Amino acid sequence: MLFVGVVKQWERHALFYLGKLTRMVEPGLYFYFPILHRVLYKIDMRIITYNVPRQRGLTKDNIPVEVDAIVFYQVKDPEAAILNVDNYHEATQLGARSAIRDMVGKSTLDDLLSEREKIGELLRSHIEAFTVKWGVTVISVEIKDVIVAKELEDAISREAAAEREKRARVKLAEAEDLAARSMIAASRQYEGHDIALQLRSMNMLYEMCMEGKSTMVFVPTQQTTHAIPGIIGVKSIDEILKPVKEEPPPEEVAEMKPAEPEKEEEKLY
Repeated sequence: MLFVGVVKQWERHALFYLGKLTRMVEPGLYFYFPILHRVLYKIDMRIITYNVPRQRGLTKDNIPVEVDAIVFYQVKDPEAAILNVDNYHEATQLGARSAIRDMVGKSTLDDLLSEREKIGELLRSHIEAFTVKWGVTVISVEIKDVIVAKELEDAISREAAAEREKRARVKLAEAEDLAARSMIAASRQYEGHDIALQLRSMNMLYEMCMEGKSTMVFVPTQQTTHAIPGIIGVKSIDEILKPVKEEPPPEEVAEMKPAEPEKEEEKLY
């Protein structure tokens, strides 16, 4: 009496004859004797996605964390997956958990937060080192999340803010130094070139007028000195800056004038 079996495209059936593996049945239709032959295993050849439960541990710098990860693995040798291990699914998943806990203890918190791709690749190679004997290939290990305590989150955020503030101040100091050097170089270019300085000052005034917020009008005058435009109604900038000589009070002016001789009164005889 023959039995009929059907293998799906993504499966392989392990056909045993009197307890001995005879062949791995490929996709399609096949026949076997039910007394002498038995199909004991059906191997799924697709990629298996395993969501690793949160693994707790202490980092290298003694910070307690919880790590979430996803492991992608696939059976490449179905015969080895049957004969070399009792349950290749369970063995691969337990090995992934152990490898993640071991990697947490060998890494610092900064490495876990910033070097996830590198750590994932190290985990993949570490897990595959023993799953390859079972005919299982680990395709990828992705670190989803690294969870720390709430108190440590506040400390980490303050540290990051302080680091950003330090970088901002350094950049500001570098900008000030560059601006100062540029101004010194520009002053050397204008030194001894009054016409160039005057053109530059006129250009600056033009830009001020273009903003539409100017309340004063500047125009160049013939009496302008040092290549600086003067103000309408004022002869020059120098005259504005000259100290105004104080006029003496009227009392002092009166004292300074010579006294007029008194006229003798005409005597009436």
